[in-house]
Amino acid sequence: MSAQSPFILPLSGLGQGIYRYDLVIDEAFIATFPDAPVQHADVALELTVDRQQRQLILDFDFSGSVRTDCDRCLANVDFPVSGQNQLIVKFNTEAENMEEEGELLYLHPDTSLFNVAPYAYEMVILALPMIRTFECREGEPPYPCDEEMLDRIDASVDTVSDTAAESDDDDDKPSPWDALKDLK
Repeated sequence: MSAQSPFILPLSGLGQGIYRYDLVIDEAFIATFPDAPVQHADVALELTVDRQQRQLILDFDFSGSVRTDCDRCLANVDFPVSGQNQLIVKFNTEAENMEEEGELLYLHPDTSLFNVAPYAYEMVILALPMIRTFECREGEPPYPCDEEMLDRIDASVDTVSDTAAESDDDDDKPSPWDALKDLK
């Protein structure tokens, strides 16, 4: 059984009404996407499907964590992710000629199976922040971050601060441009 099997909806046997699916996005699921920027996830996804005569309304509600590198200390940390998204699927006999439009997707009315895995994957990955920095030294030890790297960052910040203080001392020296200030 594939990790994406629970994400395949049987449209042909789905009568009108509201259906709820509790799904899990984990390592096995992420592994089915070869170019995934993460390898570990523990995300609970509640999928609500509102099957209507000419459309499906899919509500994705997810929360959990995704393991990725911290941009500050480069250690693997579990970042919390959560979100609520909606996908509307309209049935149209000319669906092959129609393109996706943001949160709107077209399917042929005779489609028997619909795989929501790519959409769930996309929503979880897009929930990650652009800059992935973890609050490295908050909370109780042991911290998930690389302490040696944090010490190196602190040392380099101190060096830059000392250099900036020295350049402030240089501001007291007369500048050759001072003579131009008096021209009117």
